[in-house]
Amino acid sequence: MGIYSIVLAVVMVLSMLSTFALVLFSRRGAKTLEILVSGCIMISNIGYFVLSCSTTMSEAVLANSLTYVGGLFLPLLIVYILIDYSDSKVPIWFTGTMIFINIGVYVTTLIPERVPLFYSAMRFIEGDPSRLLKEPGPAYYVKFIILTVELALVAFFTILTYLGRRNASFRLMLIYFGSLVGAVIIYLVRRIFNLIYDPLPFFYLICSAMLDYVVTRATIYDVNLSVQEKIDELSTYGYIAFDRKFRYVGSNTVAEKFFPEIGNVRIDAKIIAKDYALKDLLKWVITNATEANDTKQTSGKYKKAIVINDRSPSDRRHLMCEMSFIHFGFNNHVTGYLVEINDDTEQHNMIESMSFRGESLQREAERQAKKAKSMQMSTILGMAAMIESRDNSTGGHINRTSACVALFVNHLKKLDDYNMSENYWDAVINAAPLHDLGKIAVDDAILRKTSGLTDEEYEKMKQHAAAGAEIMGKVLEDVDDKEFVRVAANVAHYHHEKYNGTGYPDRLRGENIPFEARIMALADVFDALVSRRYYKDAMSYDEAFHIIKTELGHHFDPHLGRIFISIKKDIEELYESFEKTDYAR
Repeated sequence: MGIYSIVLAVVMVLSMLSTFALVLFSRRGAKTLEILVSGCIMISNIGYFVLSCSTTMSEAVLANSLTYVGGLFLPLLIVYILIDYSDSKVPIWFTGTMIFINIGVYVTTLIPERVPLFYSAMRFIEGDPSRLLKEPGPAYYVKFIILTVELALVAFFTILTYLGRRNASFRLMLIYFGSLVGAVIIYLVRRIFNLIYDPLPFFYLICSAMLDYVVTRATIYDVNLSVQEKIDELSTYGYIAFDRKFRYVGSNTVAEKFFPEIGNVRIDAKIIAKDYALKDLLKWVITNATEANDTKQTSGKYKKAIVINDRSPSDRRHLMCEMSFIHFGFNNHVTGYLVEINDDTEQHNMIESMSFRGESLQREAERQAKKAKSMQMSTILGMAAMIESRDNSTGGHINRTSACVALFVNHLKKLDDYNMSENYWDAVINAAPLHDLGKIAVDDAILRKTSGLTDEEYEKMKQHAAAGAEIMGKVLEDVDDKEFVRVAANVAHYHHEKYNGTGYPDRLRGENIPFEARIMALADVFDALVSRRYYKDAMSYDEAFHIIKTELGHHFDPHLGRIFISIKKDIEELYESFEKTDYAR
């Protein structure tokens, strides 16, 4: 084995390590497409190594076919990564056609001696490196037609994202686009100048390292700083995130209310502030973060009081800001900074204007209660987001069902049929996002499976109901609102029970099923019917309501179900409002 083959062996091993590292990071940022890209690079580099030290024609042909795993499938994978980044959709027929053509062309590289479509003739030269001299066939030129189409699509979706989607990183998309263009240029240079030593495996290794960097960046962008609009309106907490170089990577709506300027800032850009308060905040973040990094003390938090709208007494707000560090990786190094902003105006004004001790204590108690409520809501949203990130087959299911439950409950409150306390109704609404919490305990292989479940897998999936109640009891055991804890556990445990006793996990019947679980069952099943899943198309609203009507007394509480059907128009309007959002069905 010559020097060139030894160098390629090192490149191959490094590519393997890069792919394995990406798989390890997959729970914290890497997606399936990104892992496939890294896998294609690894297989291609294995092919280049084996080809360089082949001793027979058959070995060389097999190794050569491995090198084309990258040449044929990498461009297609990059197209679909950018489609995902740009939040676009492509027809299923187009996806099927592209995959079919690429696989068809690749098959011709596996058997070029029997089916001379990719190469019309071949000659093997043993040496350092060993080479396979080839005369192109018709399928070889088909590959270039496909590559031209894929390059055009990559350019199109990159430009589309830059023009239309502010919350996607244009810089990361340029990395993908540039990597693909660079690979094409290197391939053409080698063909034109007939280079003996192929530089493409070295470029692939660089691309693999860049992919690891992209995934590391994605862990910053995926930090769930935004909260659901309904809860966000009740909260006084805002969040702004920066990367290590103090570039803006995200914020929630509360922060944008405090500092409207950040609403127009592009992801990965530095904030050029005109407002004095925002300038002061940015300067404070940079100063403290720089000092902490220099002294290696990045585990603490920093606090600062800021006044906004100072020139208008009626709009003046007193903010308490707290900066913490975002860590990532095996070395737990700093990848960014998170600023939490709390509107402390009420407390500030209370201290300034208090006339006696009793008033001060009462307002302080109210503030603490509000803060506890906000923290509880943050816990709920965090757990709901964790469920959604693991079960990516249902899209915005949690958000849609939660909104549907809120709509239904607000209607029930106006009726005389059910005499419940305001605290109970609030508990039902707040527990809705957690109804599938038990899916945390379901194996990823089952939860993310894109085909039908076997009977054994379905039985394991059904265990999520009981698991949800058990987890709920542990997670919420310190929450003071015990009614909320009880309602949340019941919703998670019994929302798959049926009124006729044929549901699971405990086969409860009729009114033995907790009332809140009967409410959740209606919203949960309705969303499943009208939403597209990998195993079915979405039903129309009329079809879904017809099924619910026929299941009254069987699957659903008949009286509760008739009330649900009676607000059909309101539910349809709610779902139509999701159509142009991230929660579309």
